[in-house]
Amino acid sequence: MERILQLIGFAPSENEKELLRELGVKAPKSIQVVGRGTLTMSVKDARKTEDSRRFISENSDKKFNKS
Repeated sequence: MERILQLIGFAPSENEKELLRELGVKAPKSIQVVGRGTLTMSVKDARKTEDSRRFISENSDKKFNKS
């Protein structure tokens, strides 16, 4: 039954289940769903992420020009 539901898109696949587990562990508390497929997150939490810190450190000396 679960396989049938997966085929028609009503149940997550094994890969999707793993992704959901990872998101549940890593997700900050400030994330909110505000619409279909739209999430918001506090700036404070966003700047704490490893990706954000890496981006800031790599680009802190670069000047961004508006074209």
